[in-house]
Amino acid sequence: MMRLLFVSILTIAFAAQIQAADQSLDVPLPGKRSMVRVGAIPNPVTESARTSAQVLFEGLNAKDPAQVARAIEAIEAHRQEEVAGGNSSALIWLAQAWLRVNEVGWEAARPESKLERAYFDVFLGEDAKQLKEYLQRKYRVGDYTPSDPESHLDRLTFLDDLLLFNNPARSQWDATERVVEIIAGLKPQARRVIDLGAGFGYFSTRIAAALGPEAVVYAADTEETYVAQLKTFVEQYDFSGVQPVLSKPNDIVVREPTDLVFIASLYHVLYAWSQPSERDAFMETLHQTLRPGGYLVVLDNRDHEGASLHNAYVDREFVQAQLYHYGFELVSSEDLSPYRYLLVLRKAAPQAPKPPIYSLAPGQDSIRVSDSNSVIHIGSLDSFDITPSGIAAARLMLKALNDSDLEAARQAISLYDKIIPNENFGGEYTALQWIAQYLAATEDERRELTRDPLVAEFIAYLAQDDYANLKFYVARKYKLAATALPVEDVTDEKTREIGIIRRQALEDFILFNNPKRDEWEQSPKIMERLPLKAGDRVVDIGSGPGFYSFKFAERVGPTGQVLAFDTKDSHIEYLNGLAAKWGLKQVVGAVSATDGFEIPEPGTADMVFMCSLYHIIYGVSSQAERDGMIASIRKALKPDGRLVVVDNGPVETGLLPYHGPYMRQELIASQLQAYGFKLESSEQVIPQRYLMVFSR
Repeated sequence: MMRLLFVSILTIAFAAQIQAADQSLDVPLPGKRSMVRVGAIPNPVTESARTSAQVLFEGLNAKDPAQVARAIEAIEAHRQEEVAGGNSSALIWLAQAWLRVNEVGWEAARPESKLERAYFDVFLGEDAKQLKEYLQRKYRVGDYTPSDPESHLDRLTFLDDLLLFNNPARSQWDATERVVEIIAGLKPQARRVIDLGAGFGYFSTRIAAALGPEAVVYAADTEETYVAQLKTFVEQYDFSGVQPVLSKPNDIVVREPTDLVFIASLYHVLYAWSQPSERDAFMETLHQTLRPGGYLVVLDNRDHEGASLHNAYVDREFVQAQLYHYGFELVSSEDLSPYRYLLVLRKAAPQAPKPPIYSLAPGQDSIRVSDSNSVIHIGSLDSFDITPSGIAAARLMLKALNDSDLEAARQAISLYDKIIPNENFGGEYTALQWIAQYLAATEDERRELTRDPLVAEFIAYLAQDDYANLKFYVARKYKLAATALPVEDVTDEKTREIGIIRRQALEDFILFNNPKRDEWEQSPKIMERLPLKAGDRVVDIGSGPGFYSFKFAERVGPTGQVLAFDTKDSHIEYLNGLAAKWGLKQVVGAVSATDGFEIPEPGTADMVFMCSLYHIIYGVSSQAERDGMIASIRKALKPDGRLVVVDNGPVETGLLPYHGPYMRQELIASQLQAYGFKLESSEQVIPQRYLMVFSR
């Protein structure tokens, strides 16, 4: 999404307010536990859930109450396996409601609550049409295959969110009544409230009812289909006082002065997923609409013994620190359940906010927060955002590939020269530009471009079948042509295991084995710093298609060994194929799990290496997965072995980050220390990259 430049007087005033509140805070770090988790599948499918969904689907189709009752028993039996806040309670509620319809008839079975009635009607109306569709799309029951895979995921997400967000059993973990009681108790003067990320109105309708007939609740959401559905609910079920609003990721859109802004289950996204420029713009519009002294109420997720609601959370201390630098001071904080907390903050303008107070346990690490930036950013896990210039360059690339048009290739090279310094650091533009250079080159120039064997294999791999995969990738990513997605891409959970933004193997290949990577990353400088010699054994975790693995193989020689692990089969297949082709018996690739790996001889690794991976282990993996991975590393290392972490750091304003994700080094150092590692050295290789060496 586009970065924004702000020139308005309001923006200048907002920036001045932030600066006035700019006081460093020492925020406690939570040891082995991460301070945030985002990007994981919020409601993953298990085999037992798939089996019970099949029973429910067949019972609904056959109109068999006994089978639907058996499905309820089956869902109850595996509820403990699911993610906190998963869909079991919703499916049970709907199945029980369907049984009531069969017992007493449709009208008698409809709930009294308007919102529950809307939920009941949507999923059970027309012979439970949308509930059946949900079961088919989510669990692939009834031999279901999407007729239009391109739109399948959007429709599934809509149904999944509607089922979860408006689940009548949601109050079990949300303490819904308590949330509404607190908001009503703040007594908004003009009774003007914004519910941000309102979804389908679960809280909006309740807040409006609690504040009375004069209240206006702007139910704002960025998803157009969600806002349209809420408008239908408001009209059909007479939710007075609720005004649905289509907002933007960088703009609340509401311009009316308001007394209170409520953000439920959204701040962890704002903190760790949204682009920083978008979040700043979003917070600016929040300040514009919220009256001085008005309230910001944040409902979000806690980590509870390694489990969290919908696999996402953010520690309240970091929310408070960021919001302090956005001009808010804490009024109250309350734990609502093992999975939820509620923060009430006040807009402190025109005076500076009071800083939050933190308590550090003896020996507990902390991290200094001196501005409104997040200490970790997980969003943009693939490459940088698609821009008009990037699309224009991709269009030239596609023309060069499809038509063997050398002039289009040269124009693409020229355009990439202009946009790379401003839009894309460490992303795929430099790789695509290199490909354009190769397409436009003479035979002699091509031989020079491919002197490095890994680079030669890079273009050979992409050139297969007249660049078929590359053409598909460029057309699809930059939306240049209608490209049908394979069904398994959108229905298989495994292809989406790294979260909201799915990284395809081809994109990884282009990013990781980019022929210009040595140039922008200064990889030779990284190799110089590594404690490696001939005969050593190296474990390369998250090896991808082998960019560093083959560099290690050269360093350790035929008497050493490189064990390469990645979760993607295609990367390991490519890596092992090259190792066999080149006769590198010291290189062995294997597919690993997200929670660890096994080497043939434990305790023999001189070095375990991970590049651009720890931010995922920290901010996406579960506690159990992280525990398993760190245990595998400790088990693999010699007593005097070293763990080397290369990852992405935050950069100064105006300097492009490494295609999006970053985390401060202090988070890694503190967490690995809690796991029994000692930081020996740390070096900033380039502004966007650092190298950390740990001993046991």
